[in-house]
Amino acid sequence: MSHQSEARRHAPLDISVRDGSIALAGALIVDTVPEALVRSLALLPASGDLRFELDGVTHADSAALALIVEWRRAAEQRGVALELHGLPAQLRALAAATGLEELVR
Repeated sequence: MSHQSEARRHAPLDISVRDGSIALAGALIVDTVPEALVRSLALLPASGDLRFELDGVTHADSAALALIVEWRRAAEQRGVALELHGLPAQLRALAAATGLEELVR
């Protein structure tokens, strides 16, 4: 793998609000998930369903699944739905391999 593609794969995680959704872009890995949890929970809307746009995620590992568990917990505590859009194929495959397909639906 070239240095440039490695750097892009592990680019710093960007978290922003876009059209009422929390959008993530960059690597969602063990090194970035703790900050992603804190920052994403701070951006949750006061009301309404929790929507996350993940089409900008360039790389994900099992820590990303743990993050989704925390998002589901936050949604349940609020009594609202969790919507995941643009889930990367890599994250879907990881969920399938670990028997957690329901987590990412």
